[in-house]
Amino acid sequence: MPDKTKISAFLKKFLPRFDLFQVLSVIFFTVLNIIFLVIASQKNGFSITDADILFHFAVKLLFDAAFFLFSVLMLKAVFRIAFVPALYVAANATLAVADILLYYFGNTLVERSHFALITPYSVTSFVPWYGFAAIFAFVSAVFAVSFFCIRKIPKEDLFKKSLFWLTICISLNLLNISVSSLFDRDERFDRVITGFRNAQIYYVTQNQWIDFTTDVIFPALGETFKVLSPVTEKFVGDYRLFSDDFTVTNDFSPYRETIKNLDLNLGKNDEKTFAAGEYSRIIYIFAESLSLEALPCHNSRIEGDFANRFFCRSDIKARTFTNLTTSGSPTLQGLTVTFDSHPNYNIQEPTGHMNSLPKILKKHGYKPVFIRSASKFFANENLVFQNMGFSEIIGREDFFADENLKKYIYGWGLEDRILYEQVAEYLKKNRNEKLFVSILGTDTHPPAGQMKYLHLSYPQPPKIGNIRDRAAKLWLTSVDRMDLDIAAFIDTLDKDGLFDDSTLIVISADHSCPLNNVTAKIPGHPRNNLAKMPLIFLTKQPLPETDFTTLANQTDIAPTILHILGFEKPAGWWGQSLFAEERKEKAIGFDKKFLYLSDKESMKTINTEKPADASEQAVIDLFNTVFTERRP
Repeated sequence: MPDKTKISAFLKKFLPRFDLFQVLSVIFFTVLNIIFLVIASQKNGFSITDADILFHFAVKLLFDAAFFLFSVLMLKAVFRIAFVPALYVAANATLAVADILLYYFGNTLVERSHFALITPYSVTSFVPWYGFAAIFAFVSAVFAVSFFCIRKIPKEDLFKKSLFWLTICISLNLLNISVSSLFDRDERFDRVITGFRNAQIYYVTQNQWIDFTTDVIFPALGETFKVLSPVTEKFVGDYRLFSDDFTVTNDFSPYRETIKNLDLNLGKNDEKTFAAGEYSRIIYIFAESLSLEALPCHNSRIEGDFANRFFCRSDIKARTFTNLTTSGSPTLQGLTVTFDSHPNYNIQEPTGHMNSLPKILKKHGYKPVFIRSASKFFANENLVFQNMGFSEIIGREDFFADENLKKYIYGWGLEDRILYEQVAEYLKKNRNEKLFVSILGTDTHPPAGQMKYLHLSYPQPPKIGNIRDRAAKLWLTSVDRMDLDIAAFIDTLDKDGLFDDSTLIVISADHSCPLNNVTAKIPGHPRNNLAKMPLIFLTKQPLPETDFTTLANQTDIAPTILHILGFEKPAGWWGQSLFAEERKEKAIGFDKKFLYLSDKESMKTINTEKPADASEQAVIDLFNTVFTERRP
């Protein structure tokens, strides 16, 4: 029989003594943690009653409490003074408050780290000076109280006591890794949805100090930690493309010379309004990765007749803008440029998408809705689209909840034809509401598009005489089938009375098809990421005459929509309406650190990381600036 006295003595030495300071500290930081988790749940669309959310949140609360106690005791043991651990407690309070504020006002998920949004802009825009002073006073009070209390912690056996809490941390982490695998399968979602969703759960429930250490102090360690983490980081890591190198201002004067030299329409609203009735329904159809040259009626080098139910129909071809170039790629970047009318997609999320089209339309009484085939958790777009101003985001997980739709969900997401049917039903149910509905399918996603249509029948694939590559034929076949689906969708809207005089339909791509091994086999298809893409405006109201071959780019789309609606565009938009009487023909694009600026006669390429001279630096400064409402 073991000696109970010896065991008792050992446990007394090994186990920490819970004084009032430690108990109150744990309660205090746990309350802050709970506030953060509630806000994060609301932002991410999580339900705290879900078993996986409840488990991960509980582990985070316990882990953070154990990590806090370990850190305080270890710092006291190492430095033997109260100043350093008290400083840690104050810093911990700062991190906790920063997490709460940043997640409440924006989102840190798409940033480099939790500190990426702590900039002069974020502080001055979201926290008034007296709020900042209150935070400083709060942190100072935490430091003072901590310093006083930590002085009274006995110095005996501090290493042993801190080791106990470290053991708890390791045990909780192992528990998290082992149990997390159980949540890889969830009957409510398929594996794709679960993977994207788990990535966000993992990010939200990281310990703030470990996150700061692995992202900021030792980024190489952070990459290793991500590989070893229970949830694969690939679902979020490839899309942390946002930058905190920006300026927000309402003063155009420092940039006037650069704006004039580039002949941009920044700061101006010279589009004359034209007589048009009010629109109560705006439907924007984004065709995934559709280059203009993927359509045989716009690329004579393709020997085939297809996509003729919509895009290559003579009346639609006559209304297609054929010289509009991609400004941002891939999807999230292209959509950001389109909605924010600014070529620098990297700086829109950190600055809150202050000039976004959905936010402007919301002010005019529209409900912005984004409906997509893929998971709304993909690339954290549930958060990004929310910050853009969309009131409702519907994705793969919402369709997966319907037993009748599950069989149509595979690959990238819900088949396009079924997606359009669901959108039509949504429009029927909300026919009396002012709506701005954006739709993004996936059937034409490169490299080969939807290769198998498991439960839908289509006509025979088109015959393309001069293309031998199987993948290239498959992708062009998916383009043909997407063309059929869009035609059927618009016919359905017309039959159901949803395409009337108060409806505006916009059709474009999210971006042109990026350069890949498939498009390289298609004759006449451009070999760059910023190629042309089709743009079409359909309305039963008359539109002004215009040149459909005018040189344009994605930043021009939102100004054109506002022009048709009769609304004034923001001063900070780079684009100009395609129906403006005196258009400035421009192509603007940003790809892999290079900024491309073109007109009908020349093109200028600027390396945004290595400007050649002062004039290029001035362009980069303008490129990194978001303007607020005041005009020059």
